[in-house]
Amino acid sequence: MIPMINVLLVLLIIFMAIAPDRQAGLDAAVPQDSRDRANLAPENPVVLEIAADGSYRLNSQEVPQWSLHDRLTAVFERRGEHVLFVKAADSVEYSAVAAAIDTAYGVKIDCVALMPR
Repeated sequence: MIPMINVLLVLLIIFMAIAPDRQAGLDAAVPQDSRDRANLAPENPVVLEIAADGSYRLNSQEVPQWSLHDRLTAVFERRGEHVLFVKAADSVEYSAVAAAIDTAYGVKIDCVALMPR
């Protein structure tokens, strides 16, 4: 009986050493109290549209590609929530959308949401 317990203890130690220290997962946002947000005026969402030819429109205003970073910085420096909605045309390549999202993260936007068609 004693050798069987020794074998089980050795196996237990081996499995504990192999097991990962921390589980990897997605970060979850904790819901905020609705009473805190009742006093704040709702902000209009910021929508970045990417046309089929690769041109950008920020809240329906044409934005040249070279000035997207500066325009996003100007828009989000006055806002409390840093959330950007990205809406792309069906024929836009993924690289154009990825470049816009990369520019948004360079401006320190907290959340970039992709809008469905």
